[in-house]
Amino acid sequence: MAQAPAPTSPAKTASASSRAASAAAKAETKPLWSELTAAQRQSLAPLAATWPTISEAQKRKWLVISKSYPGLPPAEQAKMHSGMTEWVGLSPQQRTQARLNFAETKQLAPDDKKAKWEAYKALPPEQKQKLAAGAASAPKPPPTAAAIKPVPPQKLANVPKPGENKIPRIAAAPQQPEHGGTTPPPAPVTPAPPSN
Repeated sequence: MAQAPAPTSPAKTASASSRAASAAAKAETKPLWSELTAAQRQSLAPLAATWPTISEAQKRKWLVISKSYPGLPPAEQAKMHSGMTEWVGLSPQQRTQARLNFAETKQLAPDDKKAKWEAYKALPPEQKQKLAAGAASAPKPPPTAAAIKPVPPQKLANVPKPGENKIPRIAAAPQQPEHGGTTPPPAPVTPAPPSN
Protein backbone atom coordinates (compact mmCIF):
# COMPACT_ATOMS: atom_id res chain seq x y z
CA MET A 1 0.00 0.00 0.00
CA ALA A 2 1.55 3.30 -1.07
CA GLN A 3 1.70 6.17 1.37
CA ALA A 4 1.06 9.75 0.43
CA PRO A 5 4.15 11.94 0.66
CA ALA A 6 4.45 13.95 3.84
CA PRO A 7 3.37 17.57 3.39
CA THR A 8 6.23 20.01 3.20
CA SER A 9 6.24 22.83 5.67
CA PRO A 10 6.44 26.39 4.34
CA ALA A 11 9.67 26.89 6.31
CA LYS A 12 11.32 23.92 4.55
CA THR A 13 10.12 25.15 1.15
CA ALA A 14 11.38 28.67 1.83
CA SER A 15 14.70 27.29 3.05
CA ALA A 16 15.10 25.15 -0.08
CA SER A 17 14.23 28.04 -2.38
CA SER A 18 16.65 30.39 -0.59
CA ARG A 19 19.42 27.78 -0.96
CA ALA A 20 18.62 27.46 -4.66
CA ALA A 21 18.66 31.25 -5.03
CA SER A 22 22.01 31.55 -3.24
CA ALA A 23 23.47 28.74 -5.39
CA ALA A 24 22.26 30.55 -8.50
CA ALA A 25 23.78 33.79 -7.26
CA LYS A 26 27.13 32.05 -6.71
CA ALA A 27 27.00 30.62 -10.22
CA GLU A 28 26.30 34.02 -11.82
CA THR A 29 28.91 34.93 -14.40
CA LYS A 30 30.56 38.25 -15.08
CA PRO A 31 29.81 40.94 -16.00
CA LEU A 32 26.96 41.44 -13.57
CA TRP A 33 24.00 43.52 -14.71
CA SER A 34 25.03 46.24 -12.22
CA GLU A 35 28.48 46.41 -13.85
CA LEU A 36 27.08 47.33 -17.27
CA THR A 37 27.04 50.93 -18.46
CA ALA A 38 23.71 52.74 -18.73
CA ALA A 39 23.89 52.47 -22.54
CA GLN A 40 24.51 48.70 -22.35
CA ARG A 41 21.63 48.23 -19.90
CA GLN A 42 19.34 50.19 -22.23
CA SER A 43 20.46 48.17 -25.25
CA LEU A 44 20.03 44.86 -23.43
CA ALA A 45 16.89 45.76 -21.42
CA PRO A 46 14.86 42.70 -22.55
CA LEU A 47 17.60 40.45 -21.11
CA ALA A 48 17.64 42.07 -17.64
CA ALA A 49 15.62 39.34 -15.90
CA THR A 50 17.61 36.47 -17.41
CA TRP A 51 21.06 38.15 -17.37
CA PRO A 52 22.23 36.27 -14.23
CA THR A 53 21.57 32.92 -15.91
CA ILE A 54 23.37 33.68 -19.18
CA SER A 55 26.83 32.17 -19.66
CA GLU A 56 29.88 34.41 -19.86
CA ALA A 57 30.43 33.61 -23.54
CA GLN A 58 26.81 34.46 -24.38
CA LYS A 59 27.09 37.70 -22.39
CA ARG A 60 30.11 38.69 -24.47
CA LYS A 61 28.12 38.03 -27.66
CA TRP A 62 25.17 40.09 -26.41
CA LEU A 63 27.52 42.94 -25.47
CA VAL A 64 28.97 42.94 -28.99
CA ILE A 65 25.46 43.02 -30.46
CA SER A 66 24.48 45.86 -28.11
CA LYS A 67 27.22 48.13 -29.48
CA SER A 68 25.21 48.77 -32.66
CA TYR A 69 22.00 49.63 -30.76
CA PRO A 70 22.60 53.36 -30.08
CA GLY A 71 23.28 54.10 -33.77
CA LEU A 72 20.11 52.40 -35.02
CA PRO A 73 16.95 54.29 -35.96
CA PRO A 74 14.12 53.91 -33.38
CA ALA A 75 12.25 51.38 -35.56
CA GLU A 76 15.36 49.16 -35.76
CA GLN A 77 15.94 49.53 -32.00
CA ALA A 78 12.38 48.32 -31.38
CA LYS A 79 12.96 45.41 -33.79
CA MET A 80 16.18 44.47 -31.95
CA HIS A 81 14.42 44.54 -28.56
CA SER A 82 11.56 42.47 -30.00
CA GLY A 83 14.03 39.86 -31.22
CA MET A 84 15.72 39.75 -27.81
CA THR A 85 12.36 39.30 -26.09
CA GLU A 86 11.50 36.42 -28.41
CA TRP A 87 14.94 34.83 -27.86
CA VAL A 88 14.55 34.96 -24.08
CA GLY A 89 11.19 33.18 -24.41
CA LEU A 90 12.64 30.23 -26.35
CA SER A 91 13.49 26.92 -24.71
CA PRO A 92 17.07 25.61 -25.04
CA GLN A 93 15.89 23.18 -27.75
CA GLN A 94 14.20 25.98 -29.68
CA ARG A 95 17.37 28.08 -29.45
CA THR A 96 19.40 25.16 -30.82
CA GLN A 97 16.96 24.81 -33.71
CA ALA A 98 17.13 28.57 -34.36
CA ARG A 99 20.95 28.40 -34.47
CA LEU A 100 20.81 25.48 -36.91
CA ASN A 101 18.27 27.32 -39.10
CA PHE A 102 20.45 30.43 -39.06
CA ALA A 103 23.54 28.45 -40.08
CA GLU A 104 21.57 26.80 -42.89
CA THR A 105 20.18 30.08 -44.26
CA LYS A 106 23.56 31.75 -43.96
CA GLN A 107 24.87 29.29 -46.54
CA LEU A 108 22.22 30.33 -49.09
CA ALA A 109 23.02 32.91 -51.74
CA PRO A 110 21.31 36.26 -51.00
CA ASP A 111 19.14 35.98 -54.13
CA ASP A 112 18.00 32.46 -53.17
CA LYS A 113 17.25 33.59 -49.64
CA LYS A 114 15.19 36.54 -50.90
CA ALA A 115 13.29 34.34 -53.39
CA LYS A 116 12.41 31.79 -50.68
CA TRP A 117 11.26 34.55 -48.31
CA GLU A 118 9.10 36.15 -51.00
CA ALA A 119 7.59 32.75 -51.85
CA TYR A 120 6.79 32.18 -48.17
CA LYS A 121 5.19 35.62 -47.79
CA ALA A 122 3.00 34.94 -50.84
CA LEU A 123 1.54 31.77 -49.28
CA PRO A 124 -2.04 31.90 -47.98
CA PRO A 125 -2.37 31.89 -44.15
CA GLU A 126 -3.67 28.29 -44.13
CA GLN A 127 -0.53 27.09 -45.94
CA LYS A 128 1.70 28.99 -43.48
CA GLN A 129 -0.14 27.33 -40.59
CA LYS A 130 0.40 23.91 -42.20
CA LEU A 131 4.12 24.60 -42.49
CA ALA A 132 4.26 25.77 -38.87
CA ALA A 133 2.40 22.65 -37.71
CA GLY A 134 4.79 20.47 -39.71
CA ALA A 135 7.76 22.20 -38.11
CA ALA A 136 6.23 21.72 -34.64
CA SER A 137 5.79 17.98 -35.22
CA ALA A 138 9.28 17.57 -36.70
CA PRO A 139 11.83 15.68 -34.59
CA LYS A 140 13.22 17.80 -31.79
CA PRO A 141 16.85 18.90 -32.06
CA PRO A 142 19.36 17.55 -29.55
CA PRO A 143 19.44 19.37 -26.19
CA THR A 144 22.97 20.58 -26.90
CA ALA A 145 24.14 22.81 -29.69
CA ALA A 146 25.17 20.80 -32.71
CA ALA A 147 28.41 21.46 -34.54
CA ILE A 148 27.87 23.33 -37.79
CA LYS A 149 30.75 21.47 -39.43
CA PRO A 150 31.21 17.75 -38.76
CA VAL A 151 34.34 16.80 -36.84
CA PRO A 152 36.74 14.55 -38.78
CA PRO A 153 36.86 11.01 -37.32
CA GLN A 154 40.63 11.19 -36.72
CA LYS A 155 40.05 14.05 -34.25
CA LEU A 156 37.54 12.07 -32.19
CA ALA A 157 38.62 10.02 -29.20
CA ASN A 158 37.87 6.31 -29.17
CA VAL A 159 35.51 5.58 -26.31
CA PRO A 160 36.03 2.12 -24.82
CA LYS A 161 33.00 -0.15 -24.90
CA PRO A 162 31.68 -1.46 -21.57
CA GLY A 163 33.40 -4.67 -20.55
CA GLU A 164 36.27 -4.10 -22.97
CA ASN A 165 39.56 -4.53 -21.14
CA LYS A 166 42.40 -3.41 -23.34
CA ILE A 167 45.97 -3.10 -22.19
CA PRO A 168 47.11 0.53 -22.21
CA ARG A 169 49.44 1.47 -25.04
CA ILE A 170 51.65 3.50 -22.74
CA ALA A 171 54.33 1.51 -20.93
CA ALA A 172 54.05 1.59 -17.17
CA ALA A 173 56.66 3.59 -15.26
CA PRO A 174 59.44 1.62 -13.57
CA GLN A 175 58.83 0.68 -9.96
CA GLN A 176 59.55 3.50 -7.56
CA PRO A 177 61.75 2.85 -4.51
CA GLU A 178 59.90 2.54 -1.23
CA HIS A 179 59.65 5.24 1.43
CA GLY A 180 61.49 8.16 -0.09
CA GLY A 181 64.58 6.30 -1.25
CA THR A 182 66.55 7.64 -4.15
CA THR A 183 65.77 6.66 -7.68
CA PRO A 184 68.17 4.29 -9.37
CA PRO A 185 70.80 5.96 -11.55
CA PRO A 186 70.14 6.01 -15.28
CA ALA A 187 71.68 3.27 -17.34
CA PRO A 188 74.99 4.28 -18.94
CA VAL A 189 74.83 5.12 -22.61
CA THR A 190 77.47 3.43 -24.76
CA PRO A 191 78.45 5.03 -28.02
CA ALA A 192 77.86 3.08 -31.22
CA PRO A 193 80.98 1.49 -32.74
CA PRO A 194 82.44 3.52 -35.58
CA SER A 195 81.42 2.29 -38.99
CA ASN A 196 84.05 1.76 -41.70
